[in-house]
Amino acid sequence: MIIGLDLDNLCVDTTASMLSFLNERLPVNLTLEDITTYSIEAALPEQFRFVVSMGFNSPDMWKKVRLINGCAKYVEKLYDDGHEIYFVTSSLPQNLRKKINHLIRNMEFFPNGYIEDHTINIRNKQLLKLDILADDYLGNLTGDRTYFSIALDYPWNRTDEDIPRFARAHNWKEIYDIIKEIDNGSQNVSP
Repeated sequence: MIIGLDLDNLCVDTTASMLSFLNERLPVNLTLEDITTYSIEAALPEQFRFVVSMGFNSPDMWKKVRLINGCAKYVEKLYDDGHEIYFVTSSLPQNLRKKINHLIRNMEFFPNGYIEDHTINIRNKQLLKLDILADDYLGNLTGDRTYFSIALDYPWNRTDEDIPRFARAHNWKEIYDIIKEIDNGSQNVSP
């Protein structure tokens, strides 16, 4: 199968790292539970919102970014299972190279050049021809798409909406298990 994996908040903990950056610099104490929309800025008082863009341009923030627990282990298992893995992101050009380099350093099981050749920077992910897309942003997991969607659970993507061909995971083991069920032809994958 062709599997697309989002980068931010699926492979790397960008939002958690940004919150750490903000909490060190502002009189706030934000947690992931405070981010209830797909906008970190919305959780901040208006006078502090500009600091988010400073964070995305700060080497200090990017030094905090880490792989999400279980990501490397289960991506390697998916690769070893014979799936074609694509890293699919909507990143600012100046941040894309940082993310690719981070993956290369932490996913040494891929052949040389694989990550660069299998990274796609695109805003409208519904245009991609994938079998599965795992992401944290519901806007990428709904609508007119050909792929099965897996949402890694966060406060900003919780919904009561009935979404066809969709499942929710709480960690990388669950993502892997859902993909295995789909690959085995299970029709009983539940949200």
